[in-house]
Amino acid sequence: MKKFLLLLMLLTVTVAEAYELSGTWNIYGTGFVEKSFVRISLKLSGEMELFTCKVSELSDDVLQILSNDTVTVINRYDVDQNLSCLRAYDINLRVYALDKSGIDVKIWDDNIPNGIRLPIVYPEFEATLNDPFTLPSVTQNGLTYTVSFTSETSGKLRVQGYIDTSIGDIELNSDAAIWKNGTPQPSTESETKSGCNSGLGIFALMMLLAGRYKFVRN
Repeated sequence: MKKFLLLLMLLTVTVAEAYELSGTWNIYGTGFVEKSFVRISLKLSGEMELFTCKVSELSDDVLQILSNDTVTVINRYDVDQNLSCLRAYDINLRVYALDKSGIDVKIWDDNIPNGIRLPIVYPEFEATLNDPFTLPSVTQNGLTYTVSFTSETSGKLRVQGYIDTSIGDIELNSDAAIWKNGTPQPSTESETKSGCNSGLGIFALMMLLAGRYKFVRN
C-alpha cells in the first residue's frame, strides 16, 4: 500500500512538472462585424505569446497574485514558491471581412499588450473542455478579451466589443481557437459564424466606405 501511494505521488509530481503553457500560441476564428444595417462575416487570426515563471522568480515588487481559481487575491509568499504561474500574455490580432467569393479585406490589426494584471497560479490539474482554465477578462480600446485553456495545448479566445476602422466603430463578436505552435489546430466555435453569406458582403462594405469617402472618377 505504501509503495502504491509513493508511486502515485511520483506520478502526480511528474504530471505537474510536464504541465506548461508558455510559448507561442496561434489564433484563428470566425464571427461577424456589424455596421448600421450590414452584418459581414469575418476571419480573425493572430498570435499570442504566453510567459510563465515560478512564483519565486517574480519581481520583488509583485506582492499579490491570483490563486488558481483566478478570483482570489493572495499574498505571493503564502504559497509554495516553486509553483508555476502565468505572468503575462501579449496578442497580435488581425481582422478580415470576407464572403463566399473568397475576397478578404483586412479592416483592423493591433497589438494587445500584457493582458494579465496579477500573476495567476497554475491550476493543480490540466484543464479540460468541461473544466477550462479561464483567465480574467481584459478590456482594452473598446474590446473585451477572454482567454480560456481547455488543455495544455489548446483553448479559446473570446473577443467582443467595437473596433475603430476607416469607416468608424464596428461591432465585433468572435470565438477564436487558440493552440500552441507546433500542435494540431482545434475546431472553432460555431455560434459566431453567422454573417453575410453571399458576395453582397464585400459589396456592402464598399458601400459603407463610399458613404464615408468621396470617390472621384478620372
